[in-house]
Amino acid sequence: MYRIRIGLIAAALILVATGFFFLWVSSDLKAAATQDAEAKVSRAQSVYQHISRLVSLDLANLAAERGRTPAVVAVFDKSEETALRQAAFEECEVLNTALEREHRKADILAILNSTGKIIARNLNPNADYGEDLRAKYPAVAQALKGIPVKDIWTWRDGGVHVVAVAPITRPDGTIVGAILVAWVVSAKTAQENRDLLGTEIGYFHAGKVHTSSFVSNGDPSKEDVAKTQALSNFLFSGQKLADLALSNAAATQVAHWFLEGRDYAVVAAPMPGNFADKTSGFAILASLTDGMSRVQSQGMKVLLLGLLAVIIALVVAAMTARRFIGPLDKIELGVAEIINTNIDYTFKPVGPDFEGLSNSLNVMLARLLGREEPNEEAVEEEEEEEAAGKRWKADLMNIDNTEGTASPAAVAALAEESEAAYYPRLFNEYVSALRAIGQPSGGLSVQAFMAKLSLAEAGLREKWECKSVRFRIVTESGEIWFKPVKTA
Repeated sequence: MYRIRIGLIAAALILVATGFFFLWVSSDLKAAATQDAEAKVSRAQSVYQHISRLVSLDLANLAAERGRTPAVVAVFDKSEETALRQAAFEECEVLNTALEREHRKADILAILNSTGKIIARNLNPNADYGEDLRAKYPAVAQALKGIPVKDIWTWRDGGVHVVAVAPITRPDGTIVGAILVAWVVSAKTAQENRDLLGTEIGYFHAGKVHTSSFVSNGDPSKEDVAKTQALSNFLFSGQKLADLALSNAAATQVAHWFLEGRDYAVVAAPMPGNFADKTSGFAILASLTDGMSRVQSQGMKVLLLGLLAVIIALVVAAMTARRFIGPLDKIELGVAEIINTNIDYTFKPVGPDFEGLSNSLNVMLARLLGREEPNEEAVEEEEEEEAAGKRWKADLMNIDNTEGTASPAAVAALAEESEAAYYPRLFNEYVSALRAIGQPSGGLSVQAFMAKLSLAEAGLREKWECKSVRFRIVTESGEIWFKPVKTA
């Protein structure tokens, strides 16, 4: 049982150590995952600001190039209004077809007159005709001054658009109108930027988040409107990250947002590159929960390693017990047999690791008992003779464990007799008694005889708490008995 406890204690210690390392590793990994997510959103917002500035320049240049093309300038050669509108519409369609080939098709492409009113736009020549954009948007007035700009507008349908406006200039430098190119800021735009940045992104404008890269669980091609609304509530309430980013004209510190059981690191920043609009910005989000899932995965590997170590330890303990403890138990049982006066006991080989010990014990017994030192063949022959009843064995000596009675004279004689005379005399009487009843005496020696009696006497002295015990030989009903007598 104690050996089992040792194995169980070892297993428990391994489990405790595994738990400690699991908590240690998990804690470090969680801290690293949190730092990684926070660094990720900070880096992504910085990258996206640089991208936005480059995009602003690119879109302004794109509009400026279109505003300088001869075909666009030629629209204003039409003096009759209907012809002017038709030419403007046709040129808007041509320009947008060219942009589509470049994978930059605009949602709105319009030509404005010198006062900033719409002459025509794509898709429908009558849509928005005559609308005064100069009065609504300072970017148009800037373009009519000869400077191409990029801005963000909320169009009449409520959609947020990225708009580029540039002057339409004759070769002599005369500004005759302006060209407007606009793209809707859609969930598709957000998802494309998410794939580019490796983080979720949402766009806010004029006090609300209009779209985000969150996708619906049912349809990955559609936006998760509920999450977008929740993000809007988070950015414009509580810590008011959006207002903070716009008021400081800089990115905010990393904040944490919990939604649907997931933890996000969030940074809000203003949208750079706009000419007049100061209400637009974006939010970068990275999931800490995904990082924690990886932490749990690594932690489970630590636990599995610990469990594997426990299994290996138990298997090793079992193998050790089988190879070492079991053989030692057999040797211990053999020693107990000898202690219990079985001096005929022979230690059998109990395993390759203890074969030498078994043989040494047999040699020690043989020398103490005056027997021939055994070898493997001798042990086998002895076993055969014992099985056939041809050899004397110490267990043939019937020793009575009850206190015998004897006359005072007999007790006195036994007490006075020296050991040098006592054991040889008793041995000779025993041999004569064996021959008298026809029992084998082969293998019997004085040493074996004395060893058997000495062990028996020692046990009786301890039992009776006396100083000296000796035996008398008595033959009863064909059996030889050694009757003990307390002599002192």
